[in-house]
Amino acid sequence: MASIVEVKNKKGISYKITVSNGIDIRGKKITKSTTFKPDPNQTPKQQEKVLSKFAYEFEEKVKNSKCLNGEKLFFEGFMQEWLDDIKLRVTSNTYESYRMHFKNHIVPFFKNYKLGEVDTRLVEKFYASMVNDYSHATIVKIKNILNGMFKKAISWSILETNPCSNATIPKSNKKREGIKFFTQTQAVSFLRSLDITYEATYRGHQRIDDTGKPYFVGTYTEKRTVPLQLKVFFNIALCCGLRRNELLALNWEDIDFEERTVKVTKAIAKTKSGIEYKEPKTKSSIRTVVIPTEVMPLIRQYRSEYNMLMLSFGTAWKGEGNIFIQSDGKLMGISTPYQHFKDHIKKFNKWIKQNEDLAKFQGLESLPDIPLHGLRHSCASILNYLGISYSEISKVLGHANIGTTLNIYMHSFDGGNRVASDKLNDFLVVNA
Repeated sequence: MASIVEVKNKKGISYKITVSNGIDIRGKKITKSTTFKPDPNQTPKQQEKVLSKFAYEFEEKVKNSKCLNGEKLFFEGFMQEWLDDIKLRVTSNTYESYRMHFKNHIVPFFKNYKLGEVDTRLVEKFYASMVNDYSHATIVKIKNILNGMFKKAISWSILETNPCSNATIPKSNKKREGIKFFTQTQAVSFLRSLDITYEATYRGHQRIDDTGKPYFVGTYTEKRTVPLQLKVFFNIALCCGLRRNELLALNWEDIDFEERTVKVTKAIAKTKSGIEYKEPKTKSSIRTVVIPTEVMPLIRQYRSEYNMLMLSFGTAWKGEGNIFIQSDGKLMGISTPYQHFKDHIKKFNKWIKQNEDLAKFQGLESLPDIPLHGLRHSCASILNYLGISYSEISKVLGHANIGTTLNIYMHSFDGGNRVASDKLNDFLVVNA
């Protein structure tokens, strides 16, 4: 019969259950033990009943050689084993995402628990600790990671049940924000804003000349425009719905000027060793998207500018055919588009305030502060506005199925691929 010993410590009352399971070849008694924590919301009688049942079931597992290792293995230790295993089967980006979620969110909560101590109640307590500080999407992502880890624990015969299976995420007291994107009129204002010339004033400051000698530059005003390659970047993001890392991975060979298409076959990923090329997010992300006719002259103009720059550098050119570049041809920094996008929105909104009558005459309006990824969302919204079917929108965006598209955009929607592009082109011709 199982031995049950009450244990009192700072964490409260628990019970150590020990079962004898014969003698080994050296004559030493074989024992297996586990810990039971009673539910504080239950009455003493209920706790006693549950404890007896738990002890009986544990003894049966031991006798039938079904006693698993989850009771002795710490959560953090198994987590690292699982990460090492999954590293071989996911992209470097996905692995890094999992690792950071464990480090920043999951381990701080579960680090003092053994794997077998994690039950549904504890998992729900973990979700509740996050619900007012993180978005629902972030918590769902973490839930999926935890679920995958516990599934592996079952397949490795370390646990019998998955505590995530029936765990639910509580409702947040915060008002959930939907996805952020431009409306149709805002999208037109954004595209037009890319051609505005801004005046930037720079305060007097010290500089160093080529010989290392310092000199002072007085306050001056300079006219600035959006660089041509960023105009191309933002136009393709808005009109073709490509993700940032898909855009940065584009090579000139991916653009078919005759068919006016862009081929998406790869994406970039930030790893410990630097920037690497990888396969896109899903198999369906590998796609060919038709570029609106209105955007093609901009791309041709940039190609000419690109070629001239490359020739001027000669052998010092460091580019490898990548479209979006630094001044010497190297791949554009991964954060550069985001920084320029946010900066442009601020400058444009400031210009609107300073030029209200002109902006009104030109049909321009101030823009909301959306993330760079919001251009992709804006593309989906415009295509929906133009009456494109959900299945076609899904193909343009490279989603695995229509369900993914609806799951992301259903609350944001107001009510063949080339057809979608032609309708979008007509919209741009009339409005942009």
